[in-house]
Amino acid sequence: MPFSHNLPHYIRSYPSYSSNLGRIAKLISKKYNYLSVIDIGANIGDSVAIIKTEIDLPILCIEGNKRFFELCQKNTSSISNVSLENVYIGNKTETTSLKTKNVGGTSHIYKDNTMNTVSEINMKTLTDVLKEHPLYLKSKLIKIDTDGFDGIILRGAIDYISATKPIIFFEYDPFFLSKQNDDGISIFAMLRSLGYKVALIYDNYGFYMLSTYLTNLHLLEDLHNYISDRGGKYYYDICVFHSEDEDLYNNIRQSEIQFFKTH
Repeated sequence: MPFSHNLPHYIRSYPSYSSNLGRIAKLISKKYNYLSVIDIGANIGDSVAIIKTEIDLPILCIEGNKRFFELCQKNTSSISNVSLENVYIGNKTETTSLKTKNVGGTSHIYKDNTMNTVSEINMKTLTDVLKEHPLYLKSKLIKIDTDGFDGIILRGAIDYISATKPIIFFEYDPFFLSKQNDDGISIFAMLRSLGYKVALIYDNYGFYMLSTYLTNLHLLEDLHNYISDRGGKYYYDICVFHSEDEDLYNNIRQSEIQFFKTH
């Protein structure tokens, strides 16, 4: 990884950092025997390592940043059942001019009105990428960590989400969402319209905070406002479940409560 990457510091201070994704994947696999995972914003392949530590599943790593993609290739080269795609995911397939910025092991892309230091970025919808990776067309777990593009990606993947009803584990950061002119909070209305019912919410260190129904608008607004205007220093990881998987949500919730009682 780059020397500037923050991952070692997080893990040193918070040993369970991001381990929730692995535990969740393992429990989902008990209901869905042929589980595969889509990892959007795969970075250097750290989520692959976390998941594979818990259970061996096919994982599609999608990373747009060329530097991180090459590291992801190296870090996963000896791991079985990993597919790779070097492309940014958006709400339409196009080539567009955006500014890129790498800070502390993450990569941001955004529009720059001055149009200085911009790059030609290839973007695809998730639907178009999955045409090239048919093994993952019915993936029941999707992880999204794209520093503000998460809402755009979810809205651009409505066809896939409607058909497959995956468990969705995504980053929620009002600061970076606002950089994409995304209010953030409206993503919950979209998820409700697609049949999503409940959510587990973690802080940015991976600690389980609470669970809620997506109809609890006041709570969602309070959570949104609490980390707004924090400059991207605080965010949530949110795991949402379709109404068809409320049983799975209940099992994972109880398991996470028990995990944090002993860790």
